[in-house]
Amino acid sequence: MKFIEPTFDAGGELWPALSNQPPKDTGALEDTIARQSSELNLRLTEVLELYSVQSRQADALELAREEIHRLKQTVSALQEITTQQKSDAVAARDKILLLENEKAALRSELGRVLHDSKALEDRVFAMQDAFKVSATNVTSALEQIEYLNSELATGAAERFKLVATVQGEKRRHNQKISIWENRVEKAEARTEIQEAQIKHLETVRTQLDKRIQVLETLLRSERDVAERKIERLTNEVQQRRSDPSLARLTPTTGRFPALGAMMT
Repeated sequence: MKFIEPTFDAGGELWPALSNQPPKDTGALEDTIARQSSELNLRLTEVLELYSVQSRQADALELAREEIHRLKQTVSALQEITTQQKSDAVAARDKILLLENEKAALRSELGRVLHDSKALEDRVFAMQDAFKVSATNVTSALEQIEYLNSELATGAAERFKLVATVQGEKRRHNQKISIWENRVEKAEARTEIQEAQIKHLETVRTQLDKRIQVLETLLRSERDVAERKIERLTNEVQQRRSDPSLARLTPTTGRFPALGAMMT
């Protein structure tokens, strides 16, 4: 390509040089300018795409943070439910202990009644022996026997009622114990399930934390690359605007001088 020497007037001012280039050199220069404009547009498109990728990654990071916040709230709620169920299980155990104490008291009462009944029977046997020894007071003894027999019948009836009451209370007590034991087992099963869910949620939270760290690392890397590309393209554009020599090609590289220096 032929270099055009600039001309100056008498005062030293720069006059536009007359173009003696052939039409094909001018066309080549226009083609080079068009190609470099296309390259610049392509790089600007890449910068816009980098900004778009950065925006999408920021949105993904925000969604991940919201998901972690929701999981933390879920874990807190499950922990509160677990604590309440443990309290209910302790109350159920206390109720079972109270019923056991009542059962022991009923057994003690039944033993006392049986002892009184045995004492009454002993008294009857003693009176019968007395009737055998003292035949002179048969009538009185018979009345006393009838009285004692009535008391024995009354005592036996009361004993039967008491035994029936104790048996009924025992059955109800066993039913209550069975019901409370079932409730305790269900509460413990629910507690185990919820603890497993909490462990699973904590594992998911750990995985999300790792994904967030990876996304933040990628975001920082993409941001650094984009900033370097933007800075390089901005420098190229500023040099093209400020350096008049960018209007012609260099004979060695076939590019603008400033861009050629940056590319090398």
